[in-house]
Amino acid sequence: MSDLLRGFWARAECEEPIFSAEEIEGVPPGQFELLRRHGFLRETDRTTWARCEACGDGHVEQVAWIRNATTGALTPYVSCPQAGGSRVSIERLRRWAIDLDAIAQATRRELGLVGNDAVLVPGRVWSLGRRHIAGRWRDFFFVVGAAREDANSLWDRCRQIDDAPAPVVLVPSHPPAELRWAPILLSSLTEFSQSGVSFNLAYLADSLPHDRQAGAAKTIASFAVPDRATWADLRVTIHEHSLRAEICGTTRDFGFDDLALSGPEDRLWQLLCVLARVGGQTPARSRSLSERDAATFRKQVSDLRRLLSTVFPIDGEPIKAMRGTGGYRCVFQISLDRQDGFPVQPERWDQCCLTELRDGRIAISVSTMEVFGARTISKETSLTDIETAERTGIRTEEYDLRALGLADEVGRPTAEARVLLDFLRNGGKLTRRGDDKDVLRLGGRLRLWMGMDSGPFQFAPSRRLWTATFECGTAAER
Repeated sequence: MSDLLRGFWARAECEEPIFSAEEIEGVPPGQFELLRRHGFLRETDRTTWARCEACGDGHVEQVAWIRNATTGALTPYVSCPQAGGSRVSIERLRRWAIDLDAIAQATRRELGLVGNDAVLVPGRVWSLGRRHIAGRWRDFFFVVGAAREDANSLWDRCRQIDDAPAPVVLVPSHPPAELRWAPILLSSLTEFSQSGVSFNLAYLADSLPHDRQAGAAKTIASFAVPDRATWADLRVTIHEHSLRAEICGTTRDFGFDDLALSGPEDRLWQLLCVLARVGGQTPARSRSLSERDAATFRKQVSDLRRLLSTVFPIDGEPIKAMRGTGGYRCVFQISLDRQDGFPVQPERWDQCCLTELRDGRIAISVSTMEVFGARTISKETSLTDIETAERTGIRTEEYDLRALGLADEVGRPTAEARVLLDFLRNGGKLTRRGDDKDVLRLGGRLRLWMGMDSGPFQFAPSRRLWTATFECGTAAER
């Protein structure tokens, strides 16, 4: 009598992970029903080959279906050299396939994995999600047929495994020839019971290299998002020490501990604040940025994607790369709960320049005076001294209209924003009444943003003309 449960994982590695009716007949009572009830076995196409029962040779022949001339019913037969033909029971032609997708979902569920899951290669590789175990966060993958001859092609098609900082590769029973990821055998990790398949987490933790440098494990909170929710439905507001998330009418606050962040100086929190400040869209990559710095930023964005996908289990990527620019765009809405203002306070408005960029953002530049150490040579001693000196510099920041408070939640410009754009596109001149509320409100907003006491506009009553006291420009196509 064969043991179906013992041979289950080995059969899962086969190109056709299928059990025949003869194999099922010889298993201990209850094993087949256990696997079928939990969805691990599903009936598939009937076999086209069967064993002859008309003689004692036990030869296997191809099944032929013969139609009864009277009833029209089809009956399966196999040819036999001795008996000429042997009728086959239809029950003996039934087959059951291992449902690998069901195994992947059960593994994700029983291990308590969070984040996105996806089929990377149909029938071969699954991304299951992630969890904190053995001292750090790890990404889990389910790989079938890792020891087959075509396994090398799988790795080229699944860069996600190589890109994961700490991948855990689960295989049914046969590890790959090259132990590049120290795979875990499901045949050793799992146990079948009437409730399904259970995983020995202690065995799993002991099988993984423990991150000795990691501190105590922090649990990341998760937002129970509604079914069919998308990233576009999510609204995130960044407060000074917390994050407020709203999706489909449900609101929840997350502190640093909920997000497993160290505090306001955490690099991922700082990146969230930057994204909120620029309205969720970073500027194009600067030509002066080194490749090393660009790679560091890409890594931070990748880590933030994982964090957001863990907190908000929504399909797809929360942050998308903008092709050809080196910038990134949040698919969800993100903003600050406050207006931070320009980081440098100018003394006069004529030290400022506002420019409309091609992508709709506003660049604000301010002339600044920088103090630095200058080396001088003394004529009396011929020694080098260091004296303080000043030089003029330019500080430039780029803002989304939402970050300036000049657009609504979906990015539509407000009335004050349209006034600002008219100034920038017309060389700083605008014909309107002296008591125009939109101009006055815009002036107040810019004054607060730049930390200035005086207003940025002057009005000539005789010509009903408003003039900006700062430099205006536009790079957008008209």
